[in-house]
Amino acid sequence: MSTLNRKLREDFLWILKLVADGKSWMMYKEQLQWSIDTCGLLSHLDGTETKPIDPQTLSGRGASWALTTADELKEVNTYKTKLNEWHMGQAITKQQIARTIPDSLFIQIKGLDTAHKIFMHLSNLFEQHSHIHSV
Repeated sequence: MSTLNRKLREDFLWILKLVADGKSWMMYKEQLQWSIDTCGLLSHLDGTETKPIDPQTLSGRGASWALTTADELKEVNTYKTKLNEWHMGQAITKQQIARTIPDSLFIQIKGLDTAHKIFMHLSNLFEQHSHIHSV
């Protein structure tokens, strides 16, 4: 990746850090969604990108299932590629959240297994506190 592309990516990923009391939630939420969308990973945040299904777990297959055809081998290889891509998307999205929240919030979300669950946890914590009031 060129230096210019790396710099552009860093600029797109930079967002304000969420404050622990959630007062900045509405701005943080929008900036997080935009920065994740810049990477093409918004589906990991909104939950529409799901973990690929292991072909071994499909009906009629099990632990003793063995690859016997070229199509089955292709199916398994495609699954492994998609699974690696899914894990990478999750890791990038989760890291973008982790680096922009305080430690007190990280402790609450570190055990959640998907970026979507993390985002929903934060949303549930702060949505009701983030209404903008006019004077």
